[in-house]
This record gives sequence, C-alpha cells and structure tokens, in this order.
Amino acid sequence: MDLHQPVMTAVDLGCSSGKNTLFFVSKVIKVLGHDSDEKSRCNPVELQFFLNGLPGNNFNHVFRSLERFKESITARHKENTPLPPFYIAGLPGSYYTRLFPRQSCHLFHSSFCLHWRSRVPKLCREHLHSCMSSTWS
Repeated sequence: MDLHQPVMTAVDLGCSSGKNTLFFVSKVIKVLGHDSDEKSRCNPVELQFFLNGLPGNNFNHVFRSLERFKESITARHKENTPLPPFYIAGLPGSYYTRLFPRQSCHLFHSSFCLHWRSRVPKLCREHLHSCMSSTWS
C-alpha cells in the first residue's frame, strides 16, 4: 500500500460493543497484511483505529476484549508476512457532529449506524423533494 503518510487512520462510526465490534478492524488488518511487498515489510504502514459510539456504549467490554483479539489475529496471520502494527482507541460522541480534524482520516466505516436515524436529515429531504418534483413534473 503506497500511502504518503506512514499511518493509516480508520474509523468505525457507531460501533457495537458486542462480539462483532472488531470485525471491521480484523478485515482491514487482514487486507493490509496480505498486501505487503518487500518495501512495506521494511517500513510497514501503522494502523490507527477509532471505534466511535455514544458515551453510553460499553467501551469497557471492548477494551477488555482487545488482548484476546490481538492473540487471535496474530494466530490467524500468515507467518511469512509481518502483522502490521495497529492501535485501537475508543471515541465517544455522536457522528452527527464533527469528530476529527479535516483530512485526518483515510477510511470511515459504518455497518448499521444509519439504521438508527430518527429522521431524514434536512439536506436529504430537500434533495429528495427536488428530485421527486422534477421526476413527476
């Protein structure tokens, strides 16, 4: 992977606090671990993961599972390729507000967070309304 920066930042918006919490993290590590050439083996990209959820999310459960996760992913990784260094942090807060500085993240992921929207955002409603009006005119 040819990144201009030595660190790739990925964010899981609206992460869970159950057994699927680290699924996204494991997939990114697996892909970058398999996509390593000679150059990247000498200077691997470091991975920074932020797990975002509301302050009521049980991050304690997530943090307690990290050691077991690291052992599991190390055991499943091919021995002939190094495991990319990775770091995981919790980020409490609503993803409806700005969580990060501009241009600080490479990848955002969300499995189900939009499922919990209580209403359609105003800009989407306006866009949908204008699209529907022009379609039926």
